[in-house]
Amino acid sequence: MDPDNRWRESLFDGFDRNLDSDTAFRESLFDALADDEGAAYWEGVYGQPIHNYENTKTGPQGELERMTDDEYAEYVRGKMWEKTHAHIIEEREARERARKKEKENEERLRKEGGRLEEEREAFNRRVQESLKRGEERKKTKEMSAAWARYLAQWEHLMKNKNLSQETAATVTGLIPWPVASGKLRDVSKDEIEYFFKRGSGWKDGRTALLKAERVRWHPDKMQQRFGQHIDTDTMKSVTAVFQVIDRLWDENRCQT
Repeated sequence: MDPDNRWRESLFDGFDRNLDSDTAFRESLFDALADDEGAAYWEGVYGQPIHNYENTKTGPQGELERMTDDEYAEYVRGKMWEKTHAHIIEEREARERARKKEKENEERLRKEGGRLEEEREAFNRRVQESLKRGEERKKTKEMSAAWARYLAQWEHLMKNKNLSQETAATVTGLIPWPVASGKLRDVSKDEIEYFFKRGSGWKDGRTALLKAERVRWHPDKMQQRFGQHIDTDTMKSVTAVFQVIDRLWDENRCQT
């Protein structure tokens, strides 16, 4: 038998061949610790020395405690595995770093996506607000023009000395109706109220405005102004206009 085999056999002379692997490893470990030649043999088996690991561990209270034989054997086995499988550990750590990096990227993209969504919503709100302001300016401009046209038409109508010669249909068409279009077909409670409240004199002089319009649209006054040239249907519309103005007048008096 060659010397190596004889040495290996001598290591197990005192061992029970039926020992489990953990017990056999522990006993062979401590045998190697007691004998430099035995340690050299096991270094050849495992490809690394097995008797140069620290045999202290951190206890539950933080102090250094002596390991038991079983703990030390497990400690050495773990260290040996780490050295023998260093490439596996490195690959595992690399995968873990990659996974962590991917998770960080996903979180960054999620936050960036949320930020972009908030910016998009804020931009859309600004656009909508701008469009709303633009629409409001457009309506204000249109109503200012409609109000100016309304007053100008009434002024022209009051200067007309030939109303008595006009037909009923012509007179109806000449009346400047208090709606944005100025047309009889668009006369309604809401349109009349909208027209007056958006008029240039509503904000600062609504009392004077409503007083003048009540006189202008009083059915008796309109009948007196146009006489037989105003038909029954037209008078119904005149009365409807007056009723809206009269209601606004009463509401304004209650607020002042």
